[in-house]
Amino acid sequence: MQTTFLGITITRQQVEDALREFARQYPDPESYENWLQNNNYKFAISYKGRLYPPKYILSMITGIPTPKFSGGKPTNRVFRDLGFEVVDK
Repeated sequence: MQTTFLGITITRQQVEDALREFARQYPDPESYENWLQNNNYKFAISYKGRLYPPKYILSMITGIPTPKFSGGKPTNRVFRDLGFEVVDK
C-alpha cells in the first residue's frame, strides 16, 4: 500500500516505522511541543491506542521540514490513503 506526497512515494510501512520511532523518542507524547494541549495542532493519527502528530510524522518520513508544507487536508490524506485513522484532536 502506498501513496504520494509532493512527489514522494510513501508506504504504510514507512508510516508504521515513523510512528514507532516517535513513540521511542517521546514515550510521553506531550513531551513533543506539548502538542496535545496546543490548539495549533488540530488533528492526530490514532494508532494502537495512542495519538500522533500527523505533520511531524510526515516530516519524519519525507525529510521535508514542517514549516515547508501545509498540515490539514493534504497531510491527513496521506495517512487516510494508507488506511490510518485521522481524528480531530
